[in-house]
Amino acid sequence: MTTLGHRWARLIALLLLVAAAGCAGGNTGTVTGGIIPCAALGYPGEPHYAAGIVTVLKGQIHMRSTGPGSSVAVLPTTVVATERVGVNDSYRFPLPPGDYILRAHFPPPASIEQWTAVTVRAGQTEHVDIPNTCI
Repeated sequence: MTTLGHRWARLIALLLLVAAAGCAGGNTGTVTGGIIPCAALGYPGEPHYAAGIVTVLKGQIHMRSTGPGSSVAVLPTTVVATERVGVNDSYRFPLPPGDYILRAHFPPPASIEQWTAVTVRAGQTEHVDIPNTCI
């Protein structure tokens, strides 16, 4: 086989490998959405989505007792993905089926964190906005 023939054979093998990997994509779902701005009352002209960093954590939230009649939320610690989004931008995460927490961090100087839970199902797209918890 000529050098050109080898190159074509490698290209075809690569394309078949990429196509096969794409077929395995049916075992994932997709989560899209945005970060709702942290505002108590809102104001006219406020952006629909805030800028920030969205981190996907694998698992569920658990409550830990901090004393009689009080508890705190404990988020999972396994980071699956992270994406930085700008003002009015959306995030998009292809994920295996399962339970996840989407956690948003606002850029400095803010030290605010918002989060929400989502269950991903294979072959489905879930639109989940990270809610305003600053109210």
